[in-house]
Formats: sequence, C-alpha cells, structure tokens
Amino acid sequence: MQEPTSRPLSPVVRYAMVVPLTLGAAYAALLLTLASSHTGALFAWTMSPVSATLVGAGYAGSCAMLWLCGARARRWTHARVTVLSSSLFMLLMLAAILLDHGTLHLRGGQVVAVLAAFGWLAVHLVAPLIGAVGLGAQFVRTRGTERERPGVLPWWIALPTFSSGLFLTVVGLALFAAPAWPARHWPWTVGQLDVRVLAAFGLTFGLAMLGTVREGELRRVTHGMVAMVVTGLLGLLGLVRYADQVRWSCVGAWGVVAVLMLFLGMGLAGLGLSAVLPEALPPSPHAPSATPSTGAGNPA
Repeated sequence: MQEPTSRPLSPVVRYAMVVPLTLGAAYAALLLTLASSHTGALFAWTMSPVSATLVGAGYAGSCAMLWLCGARARRWTHARVTVLSSSLFMLLMLAAILLDHGTLHLRGGQVVAVLAAFGWLAVHLVAPLIGAVGLGAQFVRTRGTERERPGVLPWWIALPTFSSGLFLTVVGLALFAAPAWPARHWPWTVGQLDVRVLAAFGLTFGLAMLGTVREGELRRVTHGMVAMVVTGLLGLLGLVRYADQVRWSCVGAWGVVAVLMLFLGMGLAGLGLSAVLPEALPPSPHAPSATPSTGAGNPA
C-alpha cells in the first residue's frame, strides 16, 4: 500500500531530538544494566538493583527504538509515534523528578552521583524546550500536506492492541498519580520516584499502542515494537538476575512479569504481522483520498 503523500521528517527533529535522546537513553541503559547495584554512587538517585535493571531495560528499548527511527525513518508518518511518545516520556520524567526531587542526590553524596543528579535534572528541564522547537519545525515542514491515514487495522489486531494500550495507560496513570500506597506494597524495595518512573514507561507504551490503532498501519510503528521486545526481554532477564530480591509471594511480582510478557508478546506479534499484512490485506475502502484538503497541516 502506497502512502498518499510523502511527508519528510524534519532535520530538526532528527538531529535535535532523536539523536540526543538516543545517546541519553544509551547512557542510562548501559549504566543501570551494568551497574544495577551501584546506583547510590553512580546514578542520579539510589534504586534497588531490581528497579535499576527494569528502568535500564526500558531505556534500552527506548534506545533501540530511537536509533532505528533516526537511521531508517525518512517520513514523518514512520517517526510520528516514536517522536511523540518519546516527548511524552520526557515530560513525565520531568514531572516525576520535580515531584520527588528530594530523592535525587542534589544535596550531597558521592561526587559522581551528585554530578549525575544535577545533569539528570538539567537534561530533563531542557529537553521539553528542544522538543517544542522540533515539533514546531515538523509542523511547519508538513503544513499543507494531507493527513496520511491509510485506513483502519483489522479488528483482530486493533482490539488486543487497544485493550492492552488502555490497560497500560490506566495502570500507569494511576501509579504515576498516587505512588505512595503501591510503593509500600511493591514486591521489592522501591521509592515513590521509582514507582513513577516505571509507571511513566508503562503509560508511554500504553499511549503508543493506542496511537498504533489510530495510525492504522503496523509498518509505521515497527520501531516501537522493537522497543517492546527489548524492554520485555531485558526486564525478564533482570528479574531472573535478581530473583532473590523479589517477594514472589506478592501478587504484584507476577503482575510485573505479566506486563513484561505482554511487551514481549505484543512486540514479537506486531513485528511478525507487519511483515506480512501489507501484502496480505487489501487497501481499506475507508482510506482517505489523495486530494489535498484544507486544515490538514496538523502533523499529529
């Protein structure tokens, strides 16, 4: 199925947003995965090794998604969900940091940890501004072009994707808004900031899955599917690695396993289906025509 129009990805988005976010996610993923037990000395705040390896898995997935987006995406349609979900995650991280700033090593500690805390805060204060500039540039670049929505996904893809996305969105939003009670009953030692960061990943993935249904084309979100596979796989390996620090008698532990399995399964299924559906399915009769329309310059 051919795209109705070609909407190029703005160089501002690619080089001012995607590339720096890729490098930042790579740094966080490597540090939290390889030094999960040393966050008190090396990272912006102290986490248990279990939390650190799960957050590291999330950043590893984000790094893979952003790298693929930067290397392969030439059109805005193939980068839209990646860029918008990454921008949302940065906003959620900034909110989490501001709400729980006392958890960061801003008031003292080992030198590397203090520098990491101030650097972490500075990056998340600046990133939304850069994101606003990048998205503004993308809006200008795509003004006057048609909205490229090819149709709708088959119900047997859309229904599980929408249901999973809605579940992750609701749970992520609840945990982010009220982390105190969940933190006290979490299956391993966590702080409120840890819960909010894990919730931010879940919320972002959930909204991205809802965005997948709206896009109506799996090929446009393959970068996100790779992120889900990487996050799910590394997260499960992290739980195995630190299994002795998890209270497996707690229902929440199996809830975390279920979410990671959901990431892995949905990501693998999506990648497989995206390889065959473009050839196997006829174009939707509801797909928009190629006739330009006014007011269609919104890149969202």
